[in-house]
Amino acid sequence: MISLKIGIYAGSGTSHSWLWFADLFEKAGFYDLFFLDEVSVRNNDIKALDVLVVSGGDTFAVAQSLGKAGGEHIRSFVEGGGVYIGSCAGAYLPMNSSKKPLDLFNFVDVKITNLSKTFPVAQIKTCKFCTAYGCDFVFHPVREAVSVKTTSFFNNEKTITFDAPLYGGPGMKAHDPSWVLAVYEGFTPKTSFLTTREIARKTLINQGAILRIPFTSGVFYLLGPHLEHPNFKQANQFITDAICRETGATHQHHFASAKADYDAKVKLTGKEAKELVQTMRRELSNSRIVAGSLEFLPIQWRIGQKTYEPQKIRVYLEALWKRLKFLEKKTLCLDPGISERITTAAGRTTIELRRIKQLVDEKKESIETAIVIFDLLHILSISFFDLYFSTLSHEKLMNTSSTR
Repeated sequence: MISLKIGIYAGSGTSHSWLWFADLFEKAGFYDLFFLDEVSVRNNDIKALDVLVVSGGDTFAVAQSLGKAGGEHIRSFVEGGGVYIGSCAGAYLPMNSSKKPLDLFNFVDVKITNLSKTFPVAQIKTCKFCTAYGCDFVFHPVREAVSVKTTSFFNNEKTITFDAPLYGGPGMKAHDPSWVLAVYEGFTPKTSFLTTREIARKTLINQGAILRIPFTSGVFYLLGPHLEHPNFKQANQFITDAICRETGATHQHHFASAKADYDAKVKLTGKEAKELVQTMRRELSNSRIVAGSLEFLPIQWRIGQKTYEPQKIRVYLEALWKRLKFLEKKTLCLDPGISERITTAAGRTTIELRRIKQLVDEKKESIETAIVIFDLLHILSISFFDLYFSTLSHEKLMNTSSTR
């Protein structure tokens, strides 16, 4: 087990991409994961972390949710030696901006290259192409896999080239060229062009794709592409290597402090644990059936600056479903109140999914119910992952202690 505390922001404004970070860290052996909503950040629960991750989503909604207090705590966290990793929306967030509420997060002097005063030429009509940014437009010239190449500031002896998917992330121009660890090198056969190749080339090629920005005692990592996507192992490795390099993380777990954390948890065994897992399985099964039926319908919802399709619902549900088997016959470790929070959110998710299916079938407006569903999915996922990783972490801890 790696001795490191990593917080993943999974609150308002985030998309499902934070689930990819959970997958990445679990595979890498980072089990001390903390899943944060906006209240946690505003309350400065991040102060005890080593690493804070902010993934993709709606940058404006994330900034609005975190607010002034959240911005101040993130600044203090990094100034005090913390590592901030921002992917896509999380990369946009700390850049200097005069736009409210982004102006609460003016931490780094980085400009985006995919900003235009005029509406760019669109090759494909899609809601994912462009969003308003004051009087300007942030546009996304391509989607899917692009090629990224490291610079001499990452390694002056050799370069590394790998692919990673781009889903709305920025091209970046850094105030200090030494901040640029990797640039967009080119496109791949899987790249989907939303604008002309010429505009895409001028916007991205040789522009910053991965930045490392020193900030007092800490550091900001800004990732344009989604290096955390589970289908891109070399990109995943870049993240884990960066974390270990910045924190000096080792595989020596601090047993005494971890044991104290374990002792503070509520433990469910036997009938109680079995009933909780059965409840989760029943509600997730019901929700998966309804969510699956929605995927065949031509429906999407515009929430804030982001467009959500029914497929996104099942991404959350499947991330929980695939981890249920591990929890069977385990001593479940959880914070007080998490059990009730999980069962309530799971039950309500099933109810609201059935409601939205009825609304869509009757061709009625369903945006308000969609907002409720995605809010519930965040609550359910955060609570479930708290339970899952706490149980996983402490099982590994007990196994380690028994061999000493």
